[in-house]
Amino acid sequence: MHITILGCGQLARLMALAGKKMAIDFTFVAIDNESTRCVDKLAKIVHWSKHVSTTSLLQAIGETDVVTVEREDIDIRLLLDLSMRVNVFPRPESVAICQNRIKEKIALSQLNIASTPWFAVTDTTGLFEAAKYLNYPFIIKSAEHGYDGKNQARIKDENALNEYIDNFIEPNEKIKAIAEPIVEFDTEVSLIGVRALSGEVKFYPLTENHHVGGILRRSMAPADFIPEDWLQNVKRNMTSLLEKWQYVGVLTMELFVTKDGIMVNELAPRIHNSGHWTDEGSVTSQFENHIRAISGLSLGSTMSKGYSAMVNILGTESESAAINLPETSVHLYNKMDKPGRKLGHINLSDPQRNSLLNKVKLVEQTIYSGNGKTFQLFS
Repeated sequence: MHITILGCGQLARLMALAGKKMAIDFTFVAIDNESTRCVDKLAKIVHWSKHVSTTSLLQAIGETDVVTVEREDIDIRLLLDLSMRVNVFPRPESVAICQNRIKEKIALSQLNIASTPWFAVTDTTGLFEAAKYLNYPFIIKSAEHGYDGKNQARIKDENALNEYIDNFIEPNEKIKAIAEPIVEFDTEVSLIGVRALSGEVKFYPLTENHHVGGILRRSMAPADFIPEDWLQNVKRNMTSLLEKWQYVGVLTMELFVTKDGIMVNELAPRIHNSGHWTDEGSVTSQFENHIRAISGLSLGSTMSKGYSAMVNILGTESESAAINLPETSVHLYNKMDKPGRKLGHINLSDPQRNSLLNKVKLVEQTIYSGNGKTFQLFS
């Protein structure tokens, strides 16, 4: 079995490391001028940009059984062209929906899946209409190219809106964005599901997430404080999406938990940062199950082994301090240090939730307290 991964970041690295244990061969495709540090020496690397034909790319790759993606911002025309000649999973149509927040919101609405309220914005007039519809404060998000809090802004009042327009929008410019209210939520969680080529569907335990500055800082699973009927409803919703899209691979729902229930914030058509704990904390990791799904294999067990947590290592924090932590598993990505960049992650586990919280506290104090960054632990 040979798998081609479009993209050369840490998710490509983690998928390949899981697949190599299954004797699967890989090729990585570097898109445009992206760094290949995360995957250097793991497998063959070929390069693609828009002036390279699909035929030339496939010739450079050689024989391959399936193509997958490590992120959603991959050229859809490339995915569609590849899908005419080789299996591409997830399917390009699914990736295209998840690339665009407006398309994603419409897809959720068509299946009656609750998501955050939203208002489509195409010009500056639409921004002021959104302000009237949503009231201040609200959030503007680019319809495309948004992750880790990028390409979005919090608008607190009319002055802030005018300042945003002056700084980021040209006169008469057409824009693609959505406006959303500030959602009052109790916590953020994610549900990671996987659908095999056969149609088999499995879910990982619900994961509680904590973000700082729009970037995931830590995750813990299972989030077993969520009412069972709420959880089952979310699983039914994801199953509906997976089946409608004939999806193959891992799909992630990022969710807000409010006093009234759970609503979708965003979708990610790939393995997810909040699921990195599964590498040691689940019988079968999200990385292995994605590989199993797209390879036509049966899925492995998604059962957790007690309580697990993941803490991201962000630049310019101390990787060496993380390596020396007891009772942890450290995963580094071979990246150049840069403020806010995800350089690696730390996995922890314990049979007891409270004991795990104490371990998480030690990790956060070791990595972040040196620069004054301390954070409230999970509830």
